[in-house]
Amino acid sequence: MLNYFLQHLVGPKMGALKVKDFSEFDFKPQQLVSDICTIYLNLGDEENFCATVPKDGRSYSPTLFAQTVRVLKKINKPGNMIVAFSMLADKIKSLADRQQQEEETYADAPDDFLDPIMSTLMVDPVLLPSSHVTVDRSTIARHLLSDQTDPFNRSPLTMDQIRPNEELRERIRQWLAERKQERQQMGPSG
Repeated sequence: MLNYFLQHLVGPKMGALKVKDFSEFDFKPQQLVSDICTIYLNLGDEENFCATVPKDGRSYSPTLFAQTVRVLKKINKPGNMIVAFSMLADKIKSLADRQQQEEETYADAPDDFLDPIMSTLMVDPVLLPSSHVTVDRSTIARHLLSDQTDPFNRSPLTMDQIRPNEELRERIRQWLAERKQERQQMGPSG
């Protein structure tokens, strides 16, 4: 969500945010950019947060962070903030590159290991009670934030109704361990 707001404030469509009288709406885009960057910096020490940022495929791109650095300079933010944000951007890009490599490594995953909504390898497969479809926990959690129904049959659904698919999770773990071992045997070039 932070990527989304940042994209609208510093991205290619930033010119679309036009207001005749900023004070009438108390709209301060420079302050918003600064505040969002502060949030990124405060959460930047959390590895989980940094790994999640590039997973927002709708809004994340390395150029977004480069554009943000340019805007931070333009609005005269302190040098230490700009340097810290640049370093965070590099860290996130590195994690994004690693995630991309892993996705390529696991591209040949069996279909039943893939989330049916996102087509990504499931990490925490869960069974939906009414449709009996298995999806990744993070996918259904994100879906339920905006729509409290099973996406496959529209039955009412809450997070406490879903059940872990332990058998599938174990098969995925075994497959991942085999792939990881194969990758280590091939060495860094393979």
